[in-house]
Amino acid sequence: LKLLQSIPVHRCGSVAFPTHPAMADETNTWFGCAYCHEAFAEESHLQIHQKTMHADKPYSCVPAPMPEREKRMLNQAPTAAISKNIPLSEVNRHCVPEDCWVAINGKVYDMTEFMDRHPGGPTTILNSAGKDASKMYNDIHKGVMIDRWLRPEATVGDLGVDEQLMSEEFWHTLRKARIVEVQEELNRLVADSDEQRSGFGVPRKASNVTDLLRNQELNQEVRAKLQSLETQKRAALDSEDFEKAQTIKAKVDLLLAECKIEITGTSTAARGTDGAIPVSEVARHNKPHDCWVAIRGVVYDLTDFLQQHPEQRNSILAWAGRDASAMWDKIPGRFPSATWMTFYMRPEARMGEVGGEPWRDPKEETIRSLRKELRRLQGPSEEDIAAAKAAKGGAAAAAPKASEESRYPKLADLAAGRGELPFFTRAEVAKHTGPSEPYMVLHNKVYDLTPLLGSHPGGDELLLTNAGKDATHEFEVFEHSEKARVRRDQDMLVGELMPSEQMDAAAEDAAGGGVAGVAQRASELEEYLQEKVTDVAILGALWYAYRSWKHRKPLSQLTYSRGLRHLHLIMAVGIFGTLGSAKAASHTEGLTKKRFLQVHKQTGLAMLGALILRMFFRATSGIPPRFPGLSLVQAVETKSLQAFYVLCAVLPLSGLANEYFLKYASGDDAANDRKAQQAITLHKRVGNAFQNVWLPFHLGYTTLYHYARGRGVVRKVSPFI
Repeated sequence: LKLLQSIPVHRCGSVAFPTHPAMADETNTWFGCAYCHEAFAEESHLQIHQKTMHADKPYSCVPAPMPEREKRMLNQAPTAAISKNIPLSEVNRHCVPEDCWVAINGKVYDMTEFMDRHPGGPTTILNSAGKDASKMYNDIHKGVMIDRWLRPEATVGDLGVDEQLMSEEFWHTLRKARIVEVQEELNRLVADSDEQRSGFGVPRKASNVTDLLRNQELNQEVRAKLQSLETQKRAALDSEDFEKAQTIKAKVDLLLAECKIEITGTSTAARGTDGAIPVSEVARHNKPHDCWVAIRGVVYDLTDFLQQHPEQRNSILAWAGRDASAMWDKIPGRFPSATWMTFYMRPEARMGEVGGEPWRDPKEETIRSLRKELRRLQGPSEEDIAAAKAAKGGAAAAAPKASEESRYPKLADLAAGRGELPFFTRAEVAKHTGPSEPYMVLHNKVYDLTPLLGSHPGGDELLLTNAGKDATHEFEVFEHSEKARVRRDQDMLVGELMPSEQMDAAAEDAAGGGVAGVAQRASELEEYLQEKVTDVAILGALWYAYRSWKHRKPLSQLTYSRGLRHLHLIMAVGIFGTLGSAKAASHTEGLTKKRFLQVHKQTGLAMLGALILRMFFRATSGIPPRFPGLSLVQAVETKSLQAFYVLCAVLPLSGLANEYFLKYASGDDAANDRKAQQAITLHKRVGNAFQNVWLPFHLGYTTLYHYARGRGVVRKVSPFI
């Protein structure tokens, strides 16, 4: 494929192009033959031509305009060299704010420039980024021609590849080959140029902020700051807060100045020597918070007018950054017309006259054009695409029906004294998944989990598994206390979601969200089994009470021979219930994990209650003689039983201490958190010792030792034998 855009331009012999009259409009920048009409992009090609076709004449070069055939090719979309049409799979790739394509009625449009001046706000377009939005567009904008609002270069091409010419896979193969070709030519031109770079991975000059963000070489820290500011700007435009959008634009300009990156056209050098304003400079001011329009040779700044007259916003924004002279007096009394100008236009809105384009280095323009084509062919990075898709999936995350602040008044008081929070998109949050800066969405707010790493009762793995996601549902499943929520907002809150991406109560209910929503999503079989488990538990308790009543004995015998057996059975159920539920909870998530932890706590409390009663009954009853055996075995069994009492007391008490310090303790929160962490650490260590040391030894040694000698050890835990 011939790369027409990569045209190096030099001085032609002794002719200095910048002094030539035709250079003002950049027309005579090719090496022309003095003896015929041919013109060439490189002087070496002209030399070969004259040696071949005009061998009897001396070498002579004249400035010449670009041939018409090359102009036609240059004005085509960069993908035209591959195919006239664009497959939907390619549209799907361009789904981020800095590179937003939308297919409408068989055409593919680049909406990146237009979205900020979209009457419905930029987020409406972003919701359809990378998709075919024909149905939604036709339902809302019946009969409205979209080309009236878009610049000509916004049309990328027709949608769909002709399968008779090539498949989508082959289209992408050609696209990748084109990328390699453009990259090689770009590297060659940059190596030959004296281009200065900013030190942040990009050249000192950029066409606009969008192109800067598309540059994959941009420093990641600078990119994150720019993306955050652009997100705040889109949120301001969605709410029609144009003053805030202007403030954010000033912050962007300040950040670029600190990075020593210049947006071409923003300086006074972009104007002509007579102070006139070129159309290319007008084109840069195409937003509701920065709106210039050229009308009949004069440039006007209508930014303030848009804020004062919102009813005329749409008709003016259609021509923001453009020359609206073609519409002059088409509709008398409407913008732009003589009547409208007389009635509305103020003298201070006049910026200056429209002038010719300033001279630009053709080589720099060629490099700029190549970079633009390369960015269009490459599209967003795989990381940005994955983040955008994850964000769209995360938008369906659920939260409880009632707002968090309405359920916890202290959060409302905390929010009242808090300043304005920055906005994040779900795509931006989805990029923060690593341990260095993990983000999480809870109740439409964004939290940095870094302060919680190493101290979360559920462990770091649980946090990092949900990093970058909306974990509102999982958070509510575990019923965090108001105290924990207040600490969360004080230490970890960094922003909130874009208003357009937030989930309100109605949407959450529609999505089946919240803890109640999970119960609603349970299958009929699960609901049936849950009811039957409850029935079986009630029947089992009744059967146990009946059997106990039938085997009742006089008090002296009940106290030990029956009463302690009941307690032994409860303790056995508690031991295996707590260990089994803890193990099951470690392999599950969400509501299932919560249920297992509830079983773990309940069985642990039952074991503690049985242990206390056993100590009381044992202290008030006769103690039968021990099983006969070796004195060493008896001593080991005694120590094992003593260890059992200690372990059975420490386990539930440490669990209760953890819950108390997390939810109910007053005073220094940091000290309480440390105590809660110490309690849960002790609980886990003792539990591991109980499971891996005491149980195997006591059941595997002492019990089997007596059982092998025919002794009825099973009677100790069976009250009905």
